[in-house]
Amino acid sequence: MATTQQQTIDEQLRILKERFPQVDESKLACLCRRHNGNIEQVAARLAKRESRMNKFDSLETRFGPNLTALQQEYPSIQSMKRGRLLKTMERYGGDVDQVRKFAQKVEARHHREGEHGCVSRHQHREELKTKYAKQLAELSSAGINVDQPWTLRLLEKQQGDVNKVMEIMTRRAVRKEKFAGLDEKYAEQIAQLKADGVQVKNDKVLARLLERSNGQTDLVKQLIAERQEKHSKRKEYRRKHRSHSPMTTTTASAGEHEEGHHTRPHWRKHHDISDEDLGTVKNLRAAGLHGNPRKLLANFRECGGSIELMQARMAEERDKRSRQREERTRKRTVLAEVQSAYIEINNRESWPRDIEHVYLDGNNMMFVVNSLRRLCLNRAGQRTERAMAEIAAAWNEQMRIPNIDLVFDSTHQLDQVGTVKVSSAQPRYRTTDDMLVEIARRPENREKNKRTIIVTSDRALAALLQREGCLLVKPYNWFAHCVMVLTPDLINYEEITGMMTTESSPTTMKIRYNFDELVHRIANIDL
Repeated sequence: MATTQQQTIDEQLRILKERFPQVDESKLACLCRRHNGNIEQVAARLAKRESRMNKFDSLETRFGPNLTALQQEYPSIQSMKRGRLLKTMERYGGDVDQVRKFAQKVEARHHREGEHGCVSRHQHREELKTKYAKQLAELSSAGINVDQPWTLRLLEKQQGDVNKVMEIMTRRAVRKEKFAGLDEKYAEQIAQLKADGVQVKNDKVLARLLERSNGQTDLVKQLIAERQEKHSKRKEYRRKHRSHSPMTTTTASAGEHEEGHHTRPHWRKHHDISDEDLGTVKNLRAAGLHGNPRKLLANFRECGGSIELMQARMAEERDKRSRQREERTRKRTVLAEVQSAYIEINNRESWPRDIEHVYLDGNNMMFVVNSLRRLCLNRAGQRTERAMAEIAAAWNEQMRIPNIDLVFDSTHQLDQVGTVKVSSAQPRYRTTDDMLVEIARRPENREKNKRTIIVTSDRALAALLQREGCLLVKPYNWFAHCVMVLTPDLINYEEITGMMTTESSPTTMKIRYNFDELVHRIANIDL
């Protein structure tokens, strides 16, 4: 048994050594043990590392000399990793002026933080590791790389909630996996777009646009042009309103005139933070309070300079947002369940059998058909109610359902039209919703609800009725079934081709119902 296992390990090492000859054999053995002998995971990790190193060499060849000159010009960026600096050069397309501005910002921040800036950040990370040692152990046991700095940031942001951290990481991993390989898939199209003069900072944007447009470069050019036009309009809007804002100023102080500089606009000054406020922000962040510095300072002043009061206030706001988020999630879940509970009416035989009672939500159904909607908006509500009752009566002559109730919030037309009983929720009930829910909750109707259909598109009402066991049909589907039963000649079939006009584009059949002609024939209404 041990011999067979050793032979398997040797075979795995041989395969990996052939694929990655530059990697030491002891390193390969260590990776195999770490991944429990899964050579596919080991190969994927080594391939990713190899790709990263090749990219680093490529960037070093392209931007190495210029970067070395910048490091000598700005000593503060010498402590930064060279890989990050090379990526910065790539992000700005090798534009030395843009990278020089970036280096100036880094140098200014370095002088502002002083010599102990990096040390304090290191101490903060160590404190977080000690604070969340238990959570880090749980994440590590789940196979998550806890050495990444953003793992600690996530734990701090989510107050140590491991489940939320894992949910966020899983979501990011799924998104990353979804877009993985797009660069290789559309390498030719990306090269063609660059040759045509398309300028985008990140190639991943091009890859995702190509995936969205099914690889059509012309469509990608159109999308990029629209984005650039939108960006330029937004930029022009900001420039125009900032330059004409009453808060801007063009006066200069005497000292600044002496130096030959003009006073910056007020909106520029607004983002400057004094050294005292900067120290306050550092203390707040050390106490676990994060966010926009301006908002932090404003909240700090509103709390009278008390960090404890501010922590309690922000915790209360966080809990409130969490409850609101959970409530929205619950509502979305309920509405999704209701949406799936609606009965699909695709043909005449799709209507459920053994139905004993149908309730039509009149006010909810008035605006489905164009002619009925126009009639209602023209203050002819009584004619609209009568027309709906006549259509329901004609439909039931073919369906033979024992009880049909057409219910409105408030109506004075309570005459029975054929087999359809017209009802008014008022004055006993406030709305039709209250009336239908009260009827469904009656003890004698619990068994009858299984054979009762409510025609409504009000999802909140549908959620309540579904809990009582009632069946649901949307008004559009009910009118469509009326066309199927009463006037099948008003059904039109149209061929719909996909947006991408290629030979492989699927062709589907779209069914359209002429509801206006149905109303004209049954209720003699033509608008």
